[in-house]
Amino acid sequence: MNIKTIEKIELNENTAYLAGVIVGDGHISNHLKSKNSLDYNIRVELIDHEYLLLISNLIKGIISTKSTVKSANKRKGKQQSFYFQIRNKSIYYFLTKDLGIPAGKKCYSVLVPDKIFSSIPLQKCFLAGLFDTDGGIRSNSIGFTSASKGLITGIIAILNNLNFEHKVEEWINKKNNITYYGIKLGLKQRDKFLKQIPLQNQEKLEKICGRARAVKWDRQPLRLIQA
Repeated sequence: MNIKTIEKIELNENTAYLAGVIVGDGHISNHLKSKNSLDYNIRVELIDHEYLLLISNLIKGIISTKSTVKSANKRKGKQQSFYFQIRNKSIYYFLTKDLGIPAGKKCYSVLVPDKIFSSIPLQKCFLAGLFDTDGGIRSNSIGFTSASKGLITGIIAILNNLNFEHKVEEWINKKNNITYYGIKLGLKQRDKFLKQIPLQNQEKLEKICGRARAVKWDRQPLRLIQA
């Protein structure tokens, strides 16, 4: 397959946000469809149906696809989840080649893409997509947790660039003997984060505002582009 024939996808605020979503809770296939062809499968699976619809609309503003949000097979003891799945060479190569997001298992090796650091708006949008999918409450504040030290290092760099004070933690999970890394924002920094980062996951943020007594949060809509 000649990569040069693939439609070029621009790195902008929308695609930076999508990159954060994929790093946080997406999966890029590393399987082969045939001996000489990649599967080009990209999947996002979430419990929050409404937020996944927002993600699907964002993707449909970047590429043309007829894919829809569908119910995943119910797993015993788990909440019902939903998934949005596409097979598209352009977005596959944008994520893996242009941004360097690993295909296949990525929990230990994924990083913040170098190109995200080219502007402050891109850093904010990437951080928003990452938090909307993989961030959450830490004690009475908010933060990030990952098994990838490189990803945490990249998040720290973004937070420093955006002048957010934070605390970095490291611990070993006794059940699986895996080292995890965490970032926690203080209460004042938490409220600043909720106001300044263009978060889109309304259900998650309403839970945070309720449980952590954070400031009232209003979603800042992304400027959706058209395919």
